Amino acid sequence: MDIELRHIELNDWISITLLFCVMMLAVAKWFSKFHITDLLSAYFKSRFIKLSRNREEGSSVLITGSVIVYTINVALFIYIYYKKEQQLPIALNGYLLCLTFVSVFLLTQHFIGKLIATLCNFEELLNTIDHHRNIYRAMFAYALLIINCIVIYLYNMNEMALLTALIFIGFMLFIYHLILIYTYRSLLFSTHLYFILYLCALEITPYLLLYKYFML
Repeated sequence: MDIELRHIELNDWISITLLFCVMMLAVAKWFSKFHITDLLSAYFKSRFIKLSRNREEGSSVLITGSVIVYTINVALFIYIYYKKEQQLPIALNGYLLCLTFVSVFLLTQHFIGKLIATLCNFEELLNTIDHHRNIYRAMFAYALLIINCIVIYLYNMNEMALLTALIFIGFMLFIYHLILIYTYRSLLFSTHLYFILYLCALEITPYLLLYKYFML
């Protein structure tokens, strides 16, 4: 009888990462008096946005935990998509580098915005918009977690599924940027200077630095 050697590649670290995300969301919910539905309701009404802006007890825990999950899942999707596109093996070390890069980029975007807002004296406006942006990231964390689970386990990281998910994610990010600009249009367009500074602080400068980093 012939002996057949079968190699089964199990990306256990991916399952552990996704399980960690679920546990983090559960812990964040446990220490917050708000329900996850309260956070997700911000898609349709501004009640949770106003409460969390006033630092209502427990809201920051839910937002922070969800934003961390957002960052983890963004990095995971980017890493898997890149590796599949280049037909390269998927490994934990590479993902950790990608996660570090995404985290540093988001933090850099935040602190550059703070710096420009402080220097140009529109810090209150930027804090308001940045808070709203973080809530959208927190809400999108749940969609990203579901998308990653579907692409990884249901479609086995199929390239077409990854491309479809990429288009959907890109569309969602574009829409929430438009919603932010529309929501605060009266403040941003009160002077052309504020709108230009907003674009420089949150949209243009971080990506220019990212471009310069890769071109070095």
